[in-house]
Amino acid sequence: MKVLFLESIEGSASMGEVKDVANGYARNYLLPNGLAVPATEKNLKNVEVLQTKELEQQKERDEWAEIVSPKIENELVFKVAVGQQGRLYGSVNHSDIAEKLTEELSEPIDKRFILISEIIREAGVYEASIRLSINVIKDIKIVVIDEQTEDVEAVTKKMINDFDAGIVTTSDSTGDAILFDEDNEIKEELSSLNETEETQDSNSEETQDSNSEETQDSNSEEIQDSNSEEEHSQS
Repeated sequence: MKVLFLESIEGSASMGEVKDVANGYARNYLLPNGLAVPATEKNLKNVEVLQTKELEQQKERDEWAEIVSPKIENELVFKVAVGQQGRLYGSVNHSDIAEKLTEELSEPIDKRFILISEIIREAGVYEASIRLSINVIKDIKIVVIDEQTEDVEAVTKKMINDFDAGIVTTSDSTGDAILFDEDNEIKEELSSLNETEETQDSNSEETQDSNSEETQDSNSEEIQDSNSEEEHSQS
C-alpha cells in the first residue's frame, strides 16, 4: 500500500514522504495511529505542507541536539553485578543507556537514539553512538565494570587505554581489571591443542605397543602348547 507519512518514523520514513509499505503495517499500525494516510490525490495535495513542517521540525531538532551533544561525556560507566569470566547477571541494552543518559542530562533521550552493535552481556568497553538528530551524532564509549569496584576512575581509565591499544579488557568479581591479549589467547589455545594431540598420539602408541605385546605373548603360549602336544603324542 502506498501511504503519505504524517509523522517521521525512525527507520521507516520522514514526514511528507510517500512510500510503499506492507498492507498489514499500514492497516494495523500506521493508519490507526494517525501516522500516515493513503496516498490518494486529495491527501497528496498536503505533501508540500508536510515537507515544509518536517524541515522546520528537523531544524529545531538539530538546534536542540547541538546544545545537548557537548553535555554527553565521552564515557558512560555502568556498575553492574559481574560473575565469573566477566559475564553479567543480566545485560546492558538500549533502554538502559537511554535511561542513564536521560538521568544524567535531564534531557529526554529516546532508546531509538542509541546505536550499539549488540546487547552488552560482558564487562568491558564498547563503542556506541547517540543519534540525537539526523545531522548530529555523538560517539561515546560504554564502560561496564563490576559493581564492587572501588577505584572506578582508575579502573575505567585503564580499561579504556587498553581498549584503545587493542587489548580486550574486562573486570572480575573482585573489581580488579583482567586483561585479555587476543594474540596470547590464540597462542595458548594452539599450545593446548598441540598438547592434547601429543597426548592422544602417545596414548595411541602405548595402546598399540600393549596390543603387540599381548599378541606376541599369545602366539608364544600357542607355540608352547603345540610343542607340548607333539611331545606327548610322540611319547
